[in-house]
Formats: sequence, structure tokens, C-alpha cells
Amino acid sequence: MSKIIIALLQMVAYGNDQASNLAKGTASCRQASDLGADIVLFPEMWNIGYTFFDPSVPYAQETWQQQALDEESDFIVHFKTLAQELGIAIALTYLEKWPGAPRNTVSVIDRHP
Repeated sequence: MSKIIIALLQMVAYGNDQASNLAKGTASCRQASDLGADIVLFPEMWNIGYTFFDPSVPYAQETWQQQALDEESDFIVHFKTLAQELGIAIALTYLEKWPGAPRNTVSVIDRHP
């Protein structure tokens, strides 16, 4: 029988700081791979640390929506490349651009191009 090792990343994001979340997520994927993980699963809405907007703040909703990603976003492309490099699958969670309003998404990125 084959075993699949899943790394459940239990970590705190840097809020809306997507560059810091990318760096921390990359380091965590590398560590999980070194420990033998086949699949790495991120905490919910990793790209923005599950932050929401305060409706009483002007333009807060627009700012929040601008942080949404699509499949071609550098953040997602980075993890696609990392999955191939490390030979693992990555279940990446993020706020996804979607008609009308962004949505909470998980994409399972395979190690194969």
C-alpha cells in the first residue's frame, strides 16, 4: 500500500502583506518537502491572511477586492513553479478574482507542468 504524506501548515499570515505571505509560504513548503510531504495544504485565504474589510472605512472594500488573484497572478505562478521544483503538490488558498465579488478558493497545484 502506498502512503501519501500531507503537511497541514498551521501558521499565522502577515495579514495583507502578500510578499511576506509568499516568502513564509515558500519556506514552509520547502521545510515540508524536506520532511517528506507529498502534499502541502495552506491555511484558508493564505494570500491575505483571511483578512476582511471594515465597511466603515472609505474605499476599504475596493482595496480588499484589488488583492484578489487570478490564475496568472505572480503569487500563484510562484507556487506552481515551486511545486514543480520540489516535486510536491500544493493546495494553495487565496482570495480569487471573480465576477461580482472575490471568492475564497483553494487550488491544488500538481508537481507536473
